[in-house]
Amino acid sequence: MTTDNARRAFLRSYHLPAILQHYPRLVRAMQGIAMLNGMEAAGCIRDLKAGRRWSGEAVNRYGGTHKVAADAWKYRKAISLQAATAA
Repeated sequence: MTTDNARRAFLRSYHLPAILQHYPRLVRAMQGIAMLNGMEAAGCIRDLKAGRRWSGEAVNRYGGTHKVAADAWKYRKAISLQAATAA
């Protein structure tokens, strides 16, 4: 991969529509846990990837980017275990 291609791939990974496309289950979990809309959830993922602790107002009220992502991950894990148990 050339330097230009690597730079474009890096910048694409912070583009909100690309985040919505690549992390749909995490975005849905964030929407359920912290009552975010899709763009707020994508912004939270972008800020988490950038190393920022705080994001938008709704994320900050919940406790920051790390807390939203961690709780969304736990929620996804609990839902998948519950679905496996029911099947």
